Amino acid sequence: MNRKYLMILYLIIITLFMTSCGTRKAIEPTTVEFCFRDGIPALTVAKMLKEKPVIDKNVNIDYKVQKSPDLLVSKILKEEADIAIVPSNLAAQAFNQGLSYKLVGTAAWGTIYLLSTEDIKGFEELKGKEIYAFGKGLTPDLVLRFILLENGIDPDEDIKINYLNAASEVGPAFLSGKANLALLSEPLVTNVLLKKDDAKIILDLNEEWKKASETQGGYPQASLIVKSDLIENNREFVEEFVRLYEESIKWAKENPEELGDYSVELELGVMKAPIVEGIERINIGSFPIKDHKEEYRTYFQTIMDFAPDFIGGKIPDEEIYFQE
Repeated sequence: MNRKYLMILYLIIITLFMTSCGTRKAIEPTTVEFCFRDGIPALTVAKMLKEKPVIDKNVNIDYKVQKSPDLLVSKILKEEADIAIVPSNLAAQAFNQGLSYKLVGTAAWGTIYLLSTEDIKGFEELKGKEIYAFGKGLTPDLVLRFILLENGIDPDEDIKINYLNAASEVGPAFLSGKANLALLSEPLVTNVLLKKDDAKIILDLNEEWKKASETQGGYPQASLIVKSDLIENNREFVEEFVRLYEESIKWAKENPEELGDYSVELELGVMKAPIVEGIERINIGSFPIKDHKEEYRTYFQTIMDFAPDFIGGKIPDEEIYFQE
């Protein structure tokens, strides 16, 4: 082959190479925003937060710990979060407003307890008592009222409920002796038990909910939701994310010491002692959603009976649930 033909061949090869490079479409990395509150929701994510697993090299997970419920609600209502851990009623509200989220599974079951310094053995002994509580019209209040009514106690007639602005106010009132009966949630429950020798749990509201509603899990306090378009456009990523999140939940349940270390290191809003001492009461959740639809239906129906607006005015249909 003479020099002329070699030069022509060389030019053809260079042209083909340049053409192929010019037509190859670069894959731009995308970011998936994962939002959740500090406290118990953040504990379920601790392993992932620490290890930052790579599911897809072209997808970055932006972990956003929200320090207030209002910030989280805003992220959902504006559909800024691609994945989120939210109060289960907010999942229903979002669905009923036509927002594109699917309910994937339970991050945490009920973590609300009634504490007392008195030896109260049954519901009848609550009559005439005053309970310091929080969350008027919200999940803690609705769950308490449901359980009291199911056990023959009228919350408006038989007892007095003194609502404070937040659980962080109820704890000090109970510790100071101002209140003898206090509605509290974890991890504050364990903090109080560690500080007050005569304090005891007299009611586990999740267990009482199980009895009253005849369900296995209790009431779903917090849930994982995922945007519908993320599921449709990158189902493989979503399924692997869910698998890793399940692993994170399982790890958290089984490793309270390390979970406590992670919580302090990552500033997740819970100190180590209440995690180690109260891991069972923290009641971290279980997956998948197909195993717990009955619990959600019961929870939504109960809220409909008490405060329909709390879930957006109607019980979500089957479309709310993630289909594997």
